Amino acid sequence: MKKDHYNVLPGDGTLKDALYALVAAIEVRDRDTLSHSKRVTRYALDIAGVLGCSADEREILYSACYLHDIGKIGISDSILLKQGQLTTGEYEIIKLHPVIGENILKLLYLLPLQRSVIRHHHERWDGNGYPDGLKHEDIPLLSRILAVADSYDAITTDRPYQTSLHHDQAVAELRSNDDQFDQNVVDAFIRSYNGTEN
Repeated sequence: MKKDHYNVLPGDGTLKDALYALVAAIEVRDRDTLSHSKRVTRYALDIAGVLGCSADEREILYSACYLHDIGKIGISDSILLKQGQLTTGEYEIIKLHPVIGENILKLLYLLPLQRSVIRHHHERWDGNGYPDGLKHEDIPLLSRILAVADSYDAITTDRPYQTSLHHDQAVAELRSNDDQFDQNVVDAFIRSYNGTEN
């Protein structure tokens, strides 16, 4: 997918290019997430298509997915690049990245809905997510889509703390975590992955 397929980032090309460059810098810094944002964007847009999201919603989702981890620029290397399990304190710092990202993008005049999708992509269906403990339909639909796409890519990619799962295992994990994910979104992901919309 070409980066200008959805032309939704604010301002002129210079600002858009700067944002894309910032995301690329984060991904180079954290090699375990190299190309993560591109894959997440592709999965999320496919889900949105199955769910019948409007063109405007897909445009917002595109920019939000591509920029969803931009807040990691504010996390120290000792935590972000740590090999092995994070301590409770370190995990609490990692959990700040959606808020950091929202604040960065507020300064760059992204639309409130775009920022909201980023802020809430780690909320959980049961209300035990972060940063605001939203639950069920109080979580923006686009954030719920991003959460499924983000998690699928994370568990199918090798990381220092885990070995990647193959597709069927990853789908089983998404299905079993009905306290974390909106299962309607999981079903839409499965249909999109299998190339069916019904």
